[in-house]
Amino acid sequence: MNRVIPPYGQKGYLESKLAPDDSCVICNKHPANTCKQCQSIWYCSKTCQKSDWPSHKLLCKPFTNQEPRPSPDHKRAILFPADEEKPRLIWVFCERNSDPWEISDHMHTEDYIPADTPPGYARADYNPITNRRLGSGFSTQRLNDGYTILFQFRDGFSIDGSAINQSVLTAIGRSGQTPGYIWCGPVIAIREPEANFCGDVNLGDFRHIIDFLITYNRS
Repeated sequence: MNRVIPPYGQKGYLESKLAPDDSCVICNKHPANTCKQCQSIWYCSKTCQKSDWPSHKLLCKPFTNQEPRPSPDHKRAILFPADEEKPRLIWVFCERNSDPWEISDHMHTEDYIPADTPPGYARADYNPITNRRLGSGFSTQRLNDGYTILFQFRDGFSIDGSAINQSVLTAIGRSGQTPGYIWCGPVIAIREPEANFCGDVNLGDFRHIIDFLITYNRS
């Protein structure tokens, strides 16, 4: 079932609402029920769940079978490997910087994104397809509410010969869409409950991540 994508910006950012996690990931209706298998995403109806299933099933079972957290400093993230068909869940070691002038988490992603080039970053705190605001204030690093999704990738992937990311194409294709931007090289997505601090991504976030990848660079 294809989802209709409105022209980017058709619904103004200020009109969107900060919806709690347990709102339907498709239509924002609240309250909603969790997926019975993974219990990590919320739907208000069978219709909404069915529309998301082609994408959700990529990670639903892997979520329930993910290996135990290695330590409290490891946070759940979604890896989109460039050379694999499907995205997968990983644990990322997030080291807390104790400098009182710059307290933040450092993501150790060297096993997934080679350190031979500086990492690039992007943040998503708004879903333009569902007109849902995830959080606010993160771009300014001031007081914020909600959360944002942090993306990490090779900063020069468009010019350094990185291969087209096949798992991104799969995730977008399962939604019956084509990307507005060609992502190359590995991509990691993680949740930031506070600016510059990492937390576990859930499978509701996976829907927002896919929608970000679909709409990025669309005009």
